[in-house]
Amino acid sequence: MIAMITLGALGLLILVGLGRNMLKDFHINAVFFVLILAAVIGLNFIPDLYIGAFSFRIGSLLMYLFAFIMFWVFGRFSSQLTAFAIALILGGLAYAATRLAMLTGNTFFATSNWVYALIIGTLTFLLTQNGKYSFVVATEAMMLFNGLIQIGTGAYNMNFGFDWTVIAVATSVVMFEVFSRVMHRPSRLAYYFETSRLEEHDRI
Repeated sequence: MIAMITLGALGLLILVGLGRNMLKDFHINAVFFVLILAAVIGLNFIPDLYIGAFSFRIGSLLMYLFAFIMFWVFGRFSSQLTAFAIALILGGLAYAATRLAMLTGNTFFATSNWVYALIIGTLTFLLTQNGKYSFVVATEAMMLFNGLIQIGTGAYNMNFGFDWTVIAVATSVVMFEVFSRVMHRPSRLAYYFETSRLEEHDRI
């Protein structure tokens, strides 16, 4: 339910024009993006579907697929690989933190939760400062993180930790939108993606 409320709030913000900087990097219009979010919300009310040990909700699957597809469209290949590497590193580091927490007996940090989501969302923004990559890197990093945690359970539920995935995405996207309105120069870490963004616009 946390994910549904958060996605609904993001959709409303985009509809009133508060997501225009992010949408520029996606190269899609607000209506299409809001329809994707609405589909994720609606389809997630359908109960889990099972294929052997693999289970998922169509809404969660749609959001992960959308993010993965957007990794590889409207972008320079080197930027895409860099963003993908950031997602792998963030997801892997979060998983390593849960293993360390297990060794110390800290049950809260031994699994996916809102703290990891906020950290991954914040780091994603700081490392990319790009609207599209703020969304997709946070999504895929959390997908990897939530998947790694399920290793050894004998099953994989794609909906596990989905609430925290959405929190990570919302954190990264909102931070990007806020700071892009008050900052006029990209940071050194963001320069690579900023350059890619300008090249993408030149091709269109």
